[in-house]
Amino acid sequence: MSSHELITGADILAAVLLDAGELESQTGDYGTDAKRYVRETYWSLLGTDRWPWALSPNPGIITTLAKQDVSVVSISSATPAVVTLSSTIATSQTGLKFYMESEQSVYRVASHTASTVTLTLDAKYVEDVTSGPAVLYQDEYAYPYGVLKVWDPLWPRGWQHDPIKLWDKPTFEQRYGRGAWGFGSGIVEAACEIHPGLYAADPAEIQENMQARRIRIAPWSEDAINIEFDYTLFHDLDFFGSGSSDTPHVPREYRSAIAYGATFRLLEAKNDSRAGTFGQLYAGALSQMRELYIPQQHGKLHVQRKHSAALGCT
Repeated sequence: MSSHELITGADILAAVLLDAGELESQTGDYGTDAKRYVRETYWSLLGTDRWPWALSPNPGIITTLAKQDVSVVSISSATPAVVTLSSTIATSQTGLKFYMESEQSVYRVASHTASTVTLTLDAKYVEDVTSGPAVLYQDEYAYPYGVLKVWDPLWPRGWQHDPIKLWDKPTFEQRYGRGAWGFGSGIVEAACEIHPGLYAADPAEIQENMQARRIRIAPWSEDAINIEFDYTLFHDLDFFGSGSSDTPHVPREYRSAIAYGATFRLLEAKNDSRAGTFGQLYAGALSQMRELYIPQQHGKLHVQRKHSAALGCT
């Protein structure tokens, strides 16, 4: 198929099967595999670069939770430990972090029922102090719905805040510690993504898992602040051949790139020698897209004449 005929996910799937020498059937021997490869290539392409046509028109927002000062009556020696507070907390504190003021060794709150005085920690309590002032705080937050890729940096609202660097998890933990007090509270400097497993057969389950992704910040904020970020929207294809659910969020003239990448994956799985050819076609298409939609010159952004006129995805 020529690129102008590739309008929907169904068109792309048919092209992949045809180029791979398979029957044009979504239920054939390679139909299920081809669908998976089309989806994987599509999501990979969307997350490869900061494509202007794939970004959410509005930034994502994370609102940090202000810390809570609490008073502890006792902490059990059980495994896991149970903390008894001097008064109830109206909302569930499950997932937050806990430490005694005089110890500052951090624990996770494994469970807490709203309007009760007991917190179950994630491990045996091994500190000496078991009563007195303590702190509950949050440094992990769920992404808003529909996030495929978050783009560095994140921006706290307020003139006094600098942008927040988005690091890979190992680098983040090397600097700020893991499960420890680390830098403590202060101005947020960095963040890292925390990914759950995405291994599921059902695309709906994959999407649900993607929405469960979280981000961790350091140092954690004592105050409630709004942090915003640019992100690429998650979008799935249903292969029904019509409507927004099967129209890729990619300019029409470059939807062939999805077909090239998926065909490469399918041929590679079949140990077909033609896989390399389609891999090169995919890489070439990405290069052309970057030249058109990610204009850069000597490290500085500039607007090409063709740039703003080529954003249509019809």
